[in-house]
Amino acid sequence: MPFPAIFNTEDARVDVEMGGMAQSTRSRYAPGAPNGCPASASATFPPAVWASPQPQLQLQNDGDLDDQASGGLHSGLIQNLTAPNVALAMANIPYTRRYWFLERAYGPGEGLGTNPSTGTLDLDSREKLQFNAIFNPGCSGTIILPDGHLHTFGGDVLSPVRNLQDGRNKIMAFNPSSTAMVQLGTMQKNRWYPSPIVLSSGKVLIVGGSNACLLPPTWPFAELWDPATPASPTVNVTMPANFVKYMGLYNWYPFMQLLSNGDILWFVEKGGAITDGNFNHIVDLPPFPASITHCTMFPKTSSISVLAMGPPNYDLSFVIFGGGDCSGNLTAPAASTSLRLDISKCGSSYCFTKGWEVEDMLGVPRVMGDSTLLPNGKVLLHGGAQFGGANAGEGWSTKANFQSLMYDPYKPVGQRYSKMDFAPIARVYHSANCLDPSGKVLVAGCENCGAYQQLAPNMSLSPDAPLEHRLEWAVPAEIAPGVNRPAITYAAPAVDRGVTITISYSYPGVDFITGAVLAAPCACTHSLNMNQRVIFLEVENILQGKVAITAPPPGLFGQALLGPHLLFLLGAGGTYSEGVWINITDPAVINGGSR
Repeated sequence: MPFPAIFNTEDARVDVEMGGMAQSTRSRYAPGAPNGCPASASATFPPAVWASPQPQLQLQNDGDLDDQASGGLHSGLIQNLTAPNVALAMANIPYTRRYWFLERAYGPGEGLGTNPSTGTLDLDSREKLQFNAIFNPGCSGTIILPDGHLHTFGGDVLSPVRNLQDGRNKIMAFNPSSTAMVQLGTMQKNRWYPSPIVLSSGKVLIVGGSNACLLPPTWPFAELWDPATPASPTVNVTMPANFVKYMGLYNWYPFMQLLSNGDILWFVEKGGAITDGNFNHIVDLPPFPASITHCTMFPKTSSISVLAMGPPNYDLSFVIFGGGDCSGNLTAPAASTSLRLDISKCGSSYCFTKGWEVEDMLGVPRVMGDSTLLPNGKVLLHGGAQFGGANAGEGWSTKANFQSLMYDPYKPVGQRYSKMDFAPIARVYHSANCLDPSGKVLVAGCENCGAYQQLAPNMSLSPDAPLEHRLEWAVPAEIAPGVNRPAITYAAPAVDRGVTITISYSYPGVDFITGAVLAAPCACTHSLNMNQRVIFLEVENILQGKVAITAPPPGLFGQALLGPHLLFLLGAGGTYSEGVWINITDPAVINGGSR
């Protein structure tokens, strides 16, 4: 981790809220809209030691629940509201509480319908729309660029019944005003299951993916696309040798991350490397321990999450949760371990002082789960299956995983996981989780959640099985109903990098804030949030109800850090406010290019 603090937290509870959304302190989430939070004493990174509230077990479902569960996933539906599409992919639409959804373009012979494969859902107005893109974005890579627009890279073959053209080499952007996808560019190669990443230059590196669904070939180079000249040809990029060594025949959805100084992390299956921003090799990642025999990339899909970063070094750490049997044996149990790698700068290279930390996930096997990085730095691990691998149809995955976990990265090894309560809705292949501006986690999707999932007693079969359109809220204990939370009452809609601004907040009975974070908007698909980033900010309590926060310094992550983020204030016991959309700007940059 980039900081040595140990947050003194008891095992947390996660609630999934019944009966719809909690009452908000404001009717709409928009830049500068009031929200909630307070101040006194100065807060530094990491935030002061937290003492979490004593966990309570609030179960509405009896059933196959481990006696050792120490905190809850109080589970139920968001009432009278369903998703417009199965969440193969799901993303925030910045400056709103609207979400973009994408599902596979089912064939007419599959019996799953031929509705439009993309849609939006507004959680405030409850407006639900469906539409078809011009080109099929199914199984694309999804990210949100600094301009605030969701972009898709690659996709799937044509779907004549929907008038969808072949999208495998297309670059598109979502226009929220017209609820339409717009083609911006074309890649040199078809890419099904690629991973895009915004670089410090503002350009997008597109890595991996194969020619077609479940078929080779993959490609011996990545592509670099410049959104400033979107119609220009992409540029070939040589991938690091140790990454190529592990990518196998397909290189589906590799894990790519930008380090704070603009260097690039490349990881696939069991290995990878770090290059500089010009793709020059710096160092290989350490090999997995010999005890790790499972695989991590599709279809043996792990969920991979970065951990929160902060001053002074903004070091990168990431965790690989679970995975599948390398042989492809669909009756084999999923992995019940995680691997964590902490990366720190060492002169001109990087150090991996602790190597891969292998941790037991409390004996809970999981393949293709979803992990969500929370504003307080913890990670919620939800859904997936206990056997098999990731793919549609019967047989690929069995026994839905009803046991969610919370990962606390600030605790010692062996104490970081806690079990949540029973989760009655299966979330397996093509499901997704996103952090909502409310601070809760929106849980959606599943394409293969029929009875063959071997649901545990008291799990609820979807009325649309094998498809799942029901929605849930996962509510961490630290923001559960009744918890005293800070509330932002005013925040400027935009702030330049390195500038200190004053945030107004309310926090009944508490006169200080313990910290503040920026969370990048969610863009999640296939157990990866390709947009995932949480950054702790420098904070100083100045007056009761007023806190000074400093935007990330110039140069940090380069242009990749510009654009829409959710600002959260942190309070006592690991609680946090609702988020307010804020635009990170740089006077030297206009529309993704230098002034």
